[in-house]
Amino acid sequence: MTRFDDQDRIDDYLRRQVFEEECFLRAYEMDPYTRIVYRRLRELYWTVSRLLKRDNHATASSAFGKPIFAGVAQLLPGPRIFIDATDLVRSGKATGIQRVVKEISVNAAALGLGLPVVVQDGRLAAACAGFEKIECREGDILLLLDAGWNRLDEYTQLRQDFRARGGKIVACLYDLFPLLYPTLYNPTLIANFQAWTHRVLLDCDAIVAISKSVADRFAIYIKGLEREPRDGMKLGWWRLGADFKQEDNKAPAASVEALARRAPFFLSVGTVETRKGYPVALEAFERLWAEGVDANFIIVGRPGWNAAAFENRLRGHHEKGRRLFWLDDASDEDLAFLYREARAVVLPTMAEGFGLPLVEAAHFGAPVIASDIDVFREIGGDAACYFDLLDAGSLVERIRQMLATEKYAPDIPSLSWRDSTVELMKMLREGRYQRSLG
Repeated sequence: MTRFDDQDRIDDYLRRQVFEEECFLRAYEMDPYTRIVYRRLRELYWTVSRLLKRDNHATASSAFGKPIFAGVAQLLPGPRIFIDATDLVRSGKATGIQRVVKEISVNAAALGLGLPVVVQDGRLAAACAGFEKIECREGDILLLLDAGWNRLDEYTQLRQDFRARGGKIVACLYDLFPLLYPTLYNPTLIANFQAWTHRVLLDCDAIVAISKSVADRFAIYIKGLEREPRDGMKLGWWRLGADFKQEDNKAPAASVEALARRAPFFLSVGTVETRKGYPVALEAFERLWAEGVDANFIIVGRPGWNAAAFENRLRGHHEKGRRLFWLDDASDEDLAFLYREARAVVLPTMAEGFGLPLVEAAHFGAPVIASDIDVFREIGGDAACYFDLLDAGSLVERIRQMLATEKYAPDIPSLSWRDSTVELMKMLREGRYQRSLG
């Protein structure tokens, strides 16, 4: 849970970032209409492919590779679990939430524990070649694993029919960020996510969160709502997976390899967006550089949203190309190499649902310096090094400590995606949730 002093830091940080963003946009003397158009174009940048591919059912095979399921006959005895993969199939994306959906779906299908499905005209269809229609029956479980808030209206009739036939509905909760930090998101997403939370999540038979920290936050959030959760609602959580393939041993780009040899460097991984806390990390390194500390800072992550001012700051920074580097198109091989060579991985984020870079860093033998937030404590335990949330001075001290000590590989356990899938499917099939809410 977020402590009161931490919440004050978050509020102050967000106010500063919003102010800088507004100043950046006004610096170009845009009229209000142009400014709104500019923002909308940035918000649409990462979703344009989804809009172009929407309703193109042929993307199912590309999202899952070869057809992975011909029908429900191959499911193991017990409750049939249908895994919603609608957004993944239609968008063709394979990052963030869609990555989780793909890994869980593929592994569940391979093990006979679940069937990936898509929503078509208010009904379920198998997410494979042919899109065979599925008739629900008593005892079935529908796992809303995908980003359903993007297509809220399509789920209304489906949920009613599914429950009328004796099925149970379980939704996955990745985070509550659009509700907790609305300044980070556009109004459309906020409205859709709020409607999804209040109409769908609170009406589910159970909620499964990607970490205990997210589950705790949800339990607190719903206490302040006028609407009560569904009678008998359960709340559970499980750990996401992380598979590391042999391709990680392939050679990185020559430019990346040369960059790593220049000086000791610290690495941050993740989309460049306000929530990730990059301005705090950059401030810490600016202080160190001013003192003459010889250490580079490398950011690996694509441009995000509502961070145009900070992106401009990175591109125009006087240390760019000398001690500051932003790689927005690094390959998997590049990233694996940087993880291995980094003096430490810095995770300055103010809020996270799980924090896969923490697990990845440990796998590749990189020490971790992370914000002192609950989910990082949950995942990293005593193996990670923590600094005060959004406090550049505290981060400076941790970086100094890392430079003064011998590099070590933190012991942070991880699950394969197969094991993660088994854990989740077992929870659903046996109804072994950790809490009761309704």
